[in-house]
Amino acid sequence: MKFVVVGAGLAGLTCARILRERGADVTVLEASDGVGGRVRTDRVDGYLLDRGFQVLFSSYPAAKRRLDKDALDLRAFDPGAIIALGPKLHVLTDPLRDPGAALAAAVSDVISPRDKLLTAMLALKLRAQTVAQVLAGPDRTTLAYLRAQGFSRAYVERFIRPFYGGIFLDRTLRTSAKCFKFDFKMLVEGRAVVPARGMGAIPEQLAEPLVADGRVRLNTRVRELIREDSGAVRGVRVEDGAEEWADAVVVAVEAPEAARLTGLRTPERMASTVNLYWQGTERVYEGKKIVLNANHRPFVNNAVQITNVAPEYAPEGRHLLSATVVGLPDFDDETLYRMAMYDIKHMFRGEPAAAHALETYEPLALYRIPYAQFAQPPGIHPHLPENDTGVPGLYFAAEFTEASSQNAAMISGEKAAGALLASRPAAGTRA
Repeated sequence: MKFVVVGAGLAGLTCARILRERGADVTVLEASDGVGGRVRTDRVDGYLLDRGFQVLFSSYPAAKRRLDKDALDLRAFDPGAIIALGPKLHVLTDPLRDPGAALAAAVSDVISPRDKLLTAMLALKLRAQTVAQVLAGPDRTTLAYLRAQGFSRAYVERFIRPFYGGIFLDRTLRTSAKCFKFDFKMLVEGRAVVPARGMGAIPEQLAEPLVADGRVRLNTRVRELIREDSGAVRGVRVEDGAEEWADAVVVAVEAPEAARLTGLRTPERMASTVNLYWQGTERVYEGKKIVLNANHRPFVNNAVQITNVAPEYAPEGRHLLSATVVGLPDFDDETLYRMAMYDIKHMFRGEPAAAHALETYEPLALYRIPYAQFAQPPGIHPHLPENDTGVPGLYFAAEFTEASSQNAAMISGEKAAGALLASRPAAGTRA
């Protein structure tokens, strides 16, 4: 049987790679000039620039199954975060996994002892549960869940909003509590990491055997699906009019494009972000932690000296600073850079060395990402599309069948491949 996968993101590549391993004839068609979808890394003047601040959770189940972590040469963030609040920077960490920062965290009063105890108790609770148990039961917002657990308003405002607001791209914390609990469990059980060659190394690794076999065609945008009179899908037609026939087509693109191609319903609401990069000659701060903006009405949600974690992201002797803005402000590049740097300087205003270092930084690149992930309000997950669409010959492999994460994208690819392989005629039967 012949399969066509539309889209070379994590889900599509995972699906195609499994199909290839099982001896199927599979072709991947990708509209852009490279694999990875939203997980890509650009190389600019010796710098590695991920398209949007992204990390991999080393404890992701799908990552353990599908990725060669040693080959990715992973660089780990330290647990916790640095919280910028007022004129001070406050350290928050896990003292058992980050003993070097334990004293600074212990003496910091940015988080109350009670909230620290509740955090430790929640970590123990979620670590003891399976993923299925974490995701079971009724749903509610992350904010409602945290309140029910007894966390203080100060803890939510100073840590949860900027930290998980950066993960969900929603500081309101209206995201499903199941997403929060899953991510919390992943961080307790592993580390946030990036490959030494940038996040784009992940899809490149998945794609390597497919590319070697000539199964990936770049710069090939699919215009429409080819359907029989019965409605069954039997291939695709690309922009130049060429046709690629197949026994089944896997649509592995973002939800809006998937809806356009298939006419089927996909999640409509989305979360957006702007990611800004600066290059500099001095280190802004020490340590391998993200810096969270807990000040009132922040413009920048979080910043990170990514070269503290992965020096390979910049030429020798240089440093790379990344900042994340939640949403998609309607400003030109110059204004975005100016407002973001003003806010970063405000975050570090009590640190003379940081203030001096920031004067050496110059804008390097800016990414507007209208569709960074689909919105995940409480109760959405049971109503997401299935991998098998019900239309003969048409399947989905995309995070919007599972949840908005790299782990979910790879799981969706696995499930799509499983459904396709299960649909193949047994040996000795007619197709």
